[in-house]
Amino acid sequence: MIKIALANQKGGVGKTTIAFHLVNFLRKKYKVLSMDIDPQGNFTTSLVEDEIPDTSHIKLIFEGEKPKPINIKENLYLIGSDITLSKYEADVKLTNFFRLKDFLESEDEKYDFAIIDTPPSLGLFTTNAFLASDFVIIPVDISKFSISGLSDLIDSIEKIKQSTKKEIKPLGIVRSIVKERVIFYRKIRDELKENYGSLLFKTVIPESVRVKEAIANRKPVFDLYPKHKTSEAFLDLFKEIEERLENERKLP
Repeated sequence: MIKIALANQKGGVGKTTIAFHLVNFLRKKYKVLSMDIDPQGNFTTSLVEDEIPDTSHIKLIFEGEKPKPINIKENLYLIGSDITLSKYEADVKLTNFFRLKDFLESEDEKYDFAIIDTPPSLGLFTTNAFLASDFVIIPVDISKFSISGLSDLIDSIEKIKQSTKKEIKPLGIVRSIVKERVIFYRKIRDELKENYGSLLFKTVIPESVRVKEAIANRKPVFDLYPKHKTSEAFLDLFKEIEERLENERKLP
């Protein structure tokens, strides 16, 4: 199983939107486990309308139990979250940082991919995702704060790798929710290229109301509006992701 976390300590950069579209893309060829370790639970509500059963809640791993993934579409499974997860964030004993890793290792033969949506912070839940994952996809918007936190995020991944001998690496940085005609974007684009070079995905995900409409309907934009430029952008991004995984010799 390939395990990929989506992370950025700034909210509103498109983490959940990319995670939602990524799992819907991958499920057409692979068996995919969607995991929401954010107390906001937006990844969960983007995928299912009804509340998830308690037996399928991510909080169970912090109680020493195993949640049962629910099958929500063909080849797509979910372990969800909601605000009740937040009460576990203060319990930072060492074993709690490895809860997600231990759980996914027990599920390793059942799925081809696990896609993990994280909260906008570098606390207990995001660290769990890093320790459990092989790769991290980092969405950024065109705000200065989103960019300024990138080096800290990448440093954190490297420190986890060094201190735990965990094989984890950034798979790439995605420019998301972008208005390319905005002058400030050009400055951010040039800064990203200068500082991160080949780590940047070539594809840019533009801002579009079509994406919000699609998620409200719990369908990927490339299914609802297949000829829209945003649909094409998502598909181009996912082809890049597959290519990078092939280069890492990680595809199932």
